[in-house]
This record gives sequence, C-alpha cells and structure tokens, in this order.
Amino acid sequence: MMPMIYLNDVTDNPHVFGERHSLLSRVDFVLPRGRYVLLSQHPQRHRSLIDVMTGLRSPRSGRVSHAGQVSWPIGRQAFIRGKASGLRMMKLVCALYGIEYAGCVEFVSDLITSPEYLQRPMEDWPLPMRQEFAFALALVPAFDVYVIEGVIPFEANRFSRLWLALFEERLVGRTLLLSTYRQDQVMDYCTRALVLEEGQLRMENDVEACLKQFPLRRFRVDADHSEEHPLTEDISGENLGI
Repeated sequence: MMPMIYLNDVTDNPHVFGERHSLLSRVDFVLPRGRYVLLSQHPQRHRSLIDVMTGLRSPRSGRVSHAGQVSWPIGRQAFIRGKASGLRMMKLVCALYGIEYAGCVEFVSDLITSPEYLQRPMEDWPLPMRQEFAFALALVPAFDVYVIEGVIPFEANRFSRLWLALFEERLVGRTLLLSTYRQDQVMDYCTRALVLEEGQLRMENDVEACLKQFPLRRFRVDADHSEEHPLTEDISGENLGI
C-alpha cells in the first residue's frame, strides 16, 4: 500500500489542558493508505497528534511529510468562525487548491440546508449551519487523506444522507484517519487502528480487539488549544496545512 504520511525522528511534547505531555518520542513511522481509527488511553491528546500529522503544527523536532494532499481536521469547529463570510471562506479554499469558485459555491449551496447564510459572517451562524458548512466544504478539494475529528454526520435528515453518499464516493481508494467516540462509525468506516501509546505509533489489524483495550469515550476540549489555528481569524494557506 502506498505510504501517505511519514514521521521521521519526530518528538513532540505539547501543552494539553495547561500541562506539558510527552506525545511522541523519536518516532519513525509510515502510515500507508487505508482506513484507520485513532486510539489511545488519552483521547484528549488526539488533537495534538492530528495537528502534527496534518501539518498544522510543527513537532518539537523531526519531520512530517505527506504523499498527496491531506485534509484539514474535518469537523473541528474552530475552523468555521470569525467575521469572514462563507463565500469568502470558499474563495480561499478554491484559491489554495486550484478549484473553480462558481462550481464550489454551487456544490456547497446545493448540499447545505440554509445556503442564505453563506453571505453572512460565520460568527453569526447557528451551530448546525456551521457544522453542515464545515463538512460540505471538506468534500470540495480532492484530498488523498481525509482526517475527521469528531462525529461523522449521522442525523436522519437530507444533509446527512447526501453528505454520506458523496463521502463514500470520495473515499474510494483514499485514506481515512478518524478520531471519534462513536463505535458504530468506527466499525462502519475503519479497517485498521492507529494506536498512540507511550510516545509511539503502531498499526493494528484487529479493530475490535483494540476497541476493548482502548474504549472510545467523549473528552472535553481544551479551549485554548482548540483555537490554536483559527482559520477565519488569520486566513492563510499555512493554517490549512499546505
């Protein structure tokens, strides 16, 4: 399988909830193409690991590189906020990924429930609109690696049905890295586990056995850490990890 993410001698010890933790220690690791659930005894540290693996944040030492385009953390609400409008956000994404703007606007408008919000500042949007927009926009670029942090849309409504159908199409032949507390979504989408344990990463084929060892659970978000990359406050390609 084609390698998608490379970690070369990576060490990282970020602050999580105000305390410094040893996240990675001299890690040499290659993530091949596949569908992975991210598991550990400390799911509150997943966000820090995702930041490093997607290129949002450089590790303390070592190097992370990608084969193909890796998505931003899909579902992270810190990316959809601030004074920028949805149209401005789409214009940025189109410029960064070489996408035709009119087609992007048409795609997102057709998918979300209330496209009239797109002209307004995102800070004025209700939470359901922010969530729909975040997931819809993530289907526009042709990512090679989809990184999802949180819950894949599952509600019994039009948006979720359309989004799931489109996501299945996008995911064919691509890589998925999912960090979630929903076991049903793990079993539906993931065939392998990426385990973070004692500063090291490893892959496991038996997802069910790993879930018994590392039970899924909700965890509180470190507010300070979640705003490290406020895309709409400081719009730049660097904040998208490219």
